Amino acid sequence: MFFGSLDEQAWIPVRQWRADDAGIGREMAAVLTVTGSLTRFLERHYGMRLEVRLHDQFVDTVRRDEARLLGCEAQDSALRRRVSLLHRGVILFDAESVLPLADLPADLMEQLQEGRRPLGNLLLDRGLSLARSDLSVVQLQTDDMFNGRWGRRSVLRSPSGTRALVVEVFHPETWRRIAGASRRYGV
Repeated sequence: MFFGSLDEQAWIPVRQWRADDAGIGREMAAVLTVTGSLTRFLERHYGMRLEVRLHDQFVDTVRRDEARLLGCEAQDSALRRRVSLLHRGVILFDAESVLPLADLPADLMEQLQEGRRPLGNLLLDRGLSLARSDLSVVQLQTDDMFNGRWGRRSVLRSPSGTRALVVEVFHPETWRRIAGASRRYGV
């Protein structure tokens, strides 16, 4: 993954995680635990229209820790996509998605390769309802720029069988912009 092995972090399932224990406010907790499309949530609740910056997208093999969450075999082929989501030219969060190729429709793969739209929005716009499972959060413990940042991971599943493991890591600017929008919109 973009951010290292999933197993290196102490992910806490949202059913067990308490924002109060983590010392964070309700807006931040809402972003970390939203079960629908995160980009749609930010647009609707905070007026933030996000743009995608595609860093890398390639066919890769699924790692053992990813396979466990995706319900597939390690070494299966998958599309790996690494993006940043920006608001007014500033990165709010980075995301990496792993989508097993066996269940990935060709036209969706083409749209993903264009790199213009967030994964959740692409799936929703295709008329697919999304189920998010294994939603977990973490405050990263790393030796790089991601240390101390909040992240979340989950598996998106559509009725058509498309699955995606998604890991998102939030930049500090995310929380500043949400606080500003909350004051403006009275959220």
